[in-house]
Amino acid sequence: MKHFLKRLMGFSMGPVFGAVISLIQIPILTMLLSEAEYGISTLFSTLIVNIPNFLYIGLDQSYTREYNQAKDKRNLMQQAALLPMIVGILMFIVAIIFSQPISNWLFASPDYSYIVWLSGIWVLATVLERFLLLTIRMEEKALEYSKYTLLLKINVFLVSVGLILIGMRDFRVVVFGLIFGQLIGDAFLFWRYRVFFDIKTFTLEPKLIKTMILFGIPLMLSASLNSVLNSVDTTMLRNYSTLSELGIYGGAMKIVNIIGILKTAFASFWVPTAYRWYEEKKEMKHFKFISDALLFILTALFFGLLLFRPFVMLFIGYDGSKYLLGLLSFPHIMYALSETTTLGIVFSRKTYLNIFVSVAALIPSVLINYLLTPDLGARGAAFASCGAYIIFYLARTYFSNRTGFGFSQRKQILTVCLMTVAAGLNAFDMSYRTLITLAIGLMCLVIQWSTVKDAIEIKQNPDNWDFS
Repeated sequence: MKHFLKRLMGFSMGPVFGAVISLIQIPILTMLLSEAEYGISTLFSTLIVNIPNFLYIGLDQSYTREYNQAKDKRNLMQQAALLPMIVGILMFIVAIIFSQPISNWLFASPDYSYIVWLSGIWVLATVLERFLLLTIRMEEKALEYSKYTLLLKINVFLVSVGLILIGMRDFRVVVFGLIFGQLIGDAFLFWRYRVFFDIKTFTLEPKLIKTMILFGIPLMLSASLNSVLNSVDTTMLRNYSTLSELGIYGGAMKIVNIIGILKTAFASFWVPTAYRWYEEKKEMKHFKFISDALLFILTALFFGLLLFRPFVMLFIGYDGSKYLLGLLSFPHIMYALSETTTLGIVFSRKTYLNIFVSVAALIPSVLINYLLTPDLGARGAAFASCGAYIIFYLARTYFSNRTGFGFSQRKQILTVCLMTVAAGLNAFDMSYRTLITLAIGLMCLVIQWSTVKDAIEIKQNPDNWDFS
């Protein structure tokens, strides 16, 4: 267990320190930018971050699936990255052609078409970055991964602060911080791993690419639908509400994204570990305990966020964001939790099941947004996001169980139900809000007390468990 926690901490160091930097950056931006300006930057950030998911064609996931069996890792990465780069270049060309209409929709002016061009370069760099980071993850180089994650956050912060110091006070602070901060970090990463760009011995392997495509295409469709799912809220707010509501939504998202950073750190560590455990035929009780322990930690973070909301709001300049914190935590919490329950889908190679998962989550997201967002604005979009990701988790778990990989979800479902109630109550002004939230949190602790007992049993009888 010590070895397991050591590797987990190694992967988490970068994201944790990155979260601290984000906490410093958020109040600076929300104090200097109006809600409308921050809303524009939120829309841009949400869309551009999700674009690469359409370009990978699922080959990033295929790369991790084939990694442990491949002898030549460089060749495997080059084969996997080839098609995503070709698709990315074609998309870049289309973006340049239609840069003015895109700029007009995003920024309410055609004068920012140059940002669309810069975004195209950012996307292409992100595709290469993705495969290099997957290499680091699969080699389980925890500190190396954390160093780059932290470097990226520092770069974005420094570029943003630099722009503020020279007098910039609009959405471009966030946009340029994201683009140039990441490109600087990518330049370092590309130089560090330049050996992977040596194509002197590259020979196209159609059979290998076909194998990866067959595994990855369903994942691509799923990832594309998930990208749409992640963008529905901001798009609906842009079309059916106001930029101020979009800014309030974005402010809350920036805070809960700290949970998202921890989610990413866990997933970065967990995916290669789970694949290795599967090959080593670990007992199911190991997978179950990790899921239960993760639920316990996420529950504590969730109720901590709600109970200490007045303190958290010191980091956000928009008062309306406080009502959204609980609801917007669910996408990160449900995704992280589902990473421990969806393993049967990838182990069995039945990746087409992910398409059904994504559709199951996307439909209620669109429907709830359509019904609530025009009237409730950011609050309606947050309810939609919460509901959609609960279904996402349930669908992932259900289809994984159908493949033969599964364990009891009684604790998880009961806890999620109580957390949903707490998030809903905190979305409105209520008397005794803190006491009710605390009571619900204690109920969740009682439900999960068996996890505490399991942890004690592992400590007392370590020979019965193997988390290496």
